[in-house]
Amino acid sequence: PDGEHSYHIQAKASIGFSGSRQQLLESPRELKRLLAQATRGKRFKGRRVATIMPPEQARIMLLTYKSSITDLDSEVIRMVGQRLEGPLDDYVIDYLPVRNNGGDEEHIVMATVARRSDVQHLLTALDHAGLQVDALDIGPATLRRLISSLYHDDLSSNVLVINTDDQHSYLTIVSGRRLLFDQTVSFGCRQLLDEIAAALEISDEKARELVFSHGFGGDQGNAPNLGLVGRSEVSQTLLEIVKPAFIRLVEEINRVLVFTASETHGIPLSRVCLLGCMGHWPGAQNLIMSLLDIAVPPATADFYQVFRDDDETTQVRIDQLPDLAMATGLALRGLQ
Repeated sequence: PDGEHSYHIQAKASIGFSGSRQQLLESPRELKRLLAQATRGKRFKGRRVATIMPPEQARIMLLTYKSSITDLDSEVIRMVGQRLEGPLDDYVIDYLPVRNNGGDEEHIVMATVARRSDVQHLLTALDHAGLQVDALDIGPATLRRLISSLYHDDLSSNVLVINTDDQHSYLTIVSGRRLLFDQTVSFGCRQLLDEIAAALEISDEKARELVFSHGFGGDQGNAPNLGLVGRSEVSQTLLEIVKPAFIRLVEEINRVLVFTASETHGIPLSRVCLLGCMGHWPGAQNLIMSLLDIAVPPATADFYQVFRDDDETTQVRIDQLPDLAMATGLALRGLQ
């Protein structure tokens, strides 16, 4: 901590690798080499770490139960057991409260379920790479920790986090300090690059180059222009190709917002944060904001006010935020 509500970043690293995460975990030697490369010359200390379960291996459920229930652990296990195949001993189960107001007849928890074999495989892989796992987390809980640190003085703030990977996006709503909702949707960077490549009859690599060179808007300011004014021909073509997929994403987001409106008494979104691979795509966040038809600022500027790093300029760190947000949430364990 660097003051009451700010933090000083002592060490950070973000490094790409080829192949899938599963392939990397299957090769402890390669994982150890990659970790050494990422941390070399940085101020990392020790071998104790906090990590998250791969999202494809962690199933998240919203469960509703009567407020009169006294043994919540047993009730969660009972409800989860109704949705699982095989013995409960094959799974690791945890949960977080979503709604537990004293006057409500029903309460809600967010339960997370992972196969015990997957958990053990992850822990073993990290152990063989020379690391000691102190805490095993899930993405939504990690993001809740980060967002509640950014907006500690506004318990009514509703922040939408869109965390993207190659094939999926994870929609997470954090309301004040509460993790309110999490949902996986079929919308990813690889999917959009494939659509661009097919439409233009080019390679995926060339499609990626076009996205980073031209983006989805000539105007990257806070008031995006979805027309032709100020937009290059290439940018407009890219927009026409990807816009249907973005519209489907926004339709999913709007369904999520209907649920959260009932939980927050209609309080609107205060921030939208785009993370993961698409967080680097020029114009992607502006396009989402325009299609949502809401005028809320991104969370980027707030991040650099709360998390200070004297070793890097803000401009350098902006490019790393989509990659480091999850790690920052993990680093906050025990500091709040």
